[in-house]
Amino acid sequence: MKRLFFLTIFITIWGVSNAQLFTIAGQEVGFAYVGPKIGTNFSRITNMDNYAVNASSKTGFQIGAVGEIGLTNMLSFETELVLTSKGMSDEYSKQRVNYLSIPLLAKLSFKVLGLSRVYATGGMYNNVRINAKSIPIDGQGFDVTHVNTDHYTVIDWGLSIGGGAAYDTKYGLICLDLRYDLGIVDIGKDDYFNETHRNSSLGVALTFKYDVVDLFLRLKQKRTDPDYQ
Repeated sequence: MKRLFFLTIFITIWGVSNAQLFTIAGQEVGFAYVGPKIGTNFSRITNMDNYAVNASSKTGFQIGAVGEIGLTNMLSFETELVLTSKGMSDEYSKQRVNYLSIPLLAKLSFKVLGLSRVYATGGMYNNVRINAKSIPIDGQGFDVTHVNTDHYTVIDWGLSIGGGAAYDTKYGLICLDLRYDLGIVDIGKDDYFNETHRNSSLGVALTFKYDVVDLFLRLKQKRTDPDYQ
């Protein structure tokens, strides 16, 4: 059993050694990826039953850029600069709150089922509110979009946990990412019922991450050899 355990660990560690590593003084010390991100999320605001009729989740978007720095083939750290839309829905309107999001995540990567990487992430997110609106739903008697900036705090932060899978291409990784964010901050400014309102969301995103070291080496090779592909 012990032999099987250590053999499994060895295969897993060996299997994720696909990224181009930095080499300093002859030692491989890490890797770097950057690239675009686009996806959707399903969000809600907790404890809204006293303010909304049949409160439910709202579908939003997320778009931005992602960067990843690897310390080893298994352990890396990831951050993003993402425009994301959160909020909630009820029978009469949608509460849309747009944020600039900067998550800070630790990542553990493995090779499973032939994929380049299967990974788990955990950390925290930091949101800065850009704007907030109450948008009427067609057929419910409301025809005015209200600006609700004063109802929500500027800063929102909380815990983030997720996972995903990545596939190697010639120039980087195609990644499918699943993430759950749970707010810690009370985002409501004017609470008449002494309740705490937090953001909660489940996001799905597609990213393409360029291998920065490999891209640099390709460009360098291209300069010295114009026929290099």
